[in-house]
Amino acid sequence: MQAGLTSGILSMIKQFFLMACLVMMTASFLLLWESKPESFLRPDSDKIEKSPSADSYMRNVKTFIFSSGGKKKYSLKATEISLFSGLSEVKLSQPILVFHGTGQQKNQLTVEANQGIFFKNAQKFQFKGDVNANWKNLRGESVLKAARLSYSIKDDNASADGGIQFTTPDTEITGESISANFESKIFKIVNRVKAIHDAI
Repeated sequence: MQAGLTSGILSMIKQFFLMACLVMMTASFLLLWESKPESFLRPDSDKIEKSPSADSYMRNVKTFIFSSGGKKKYSLKATEISLFSGLSEVKLSQPILVFHGTGQQKNQLTVEANQGIFFKNAQKFQFKGDVNANWKNLRGESVLKAARLSYSIKDDNASADGGIQFTTPDTEITGESISANFESKIFKIVNRVKAIHDAI
């Protein structure tokens, strides 16, 4: 009789565990069924942030910047300009920035690129994508090619990186980056610099 009682208790315990497992499985299924699809997505921190949308666009733009004396100092062309009210920057497509010289050196320096940004507060241009800077002086034409170039109107200096190629009428220089201070006339080319000079 004791063996039968023990067998009955074990059977009841087994049935209890089976019922408990069945209840847990049913609860888990219902929990998954009722969950929102967003619950299975990654957290928002892993999502790619969307770029802010522009408040307005202007196409085929040409604008001028004048010096305090009223002379034309810069001119800017772009196939499209995007304006953002919440940001102090203007995005440029296919920009062409021209620095107007004086006397015989009109259109002294021209910078072209695939894209550009003008930071209004810092008074700084930033160009990227097939940047080509071309200027002329009495010695002839010089060309600078780079992946990226920035120019500060306020400080009158520029820098380019991403691999540069600087060609003058008698010299070709390559390197990783270049910096130029137009006020002091100091130019620096650094990292893996290679130069070929034609003395003739």
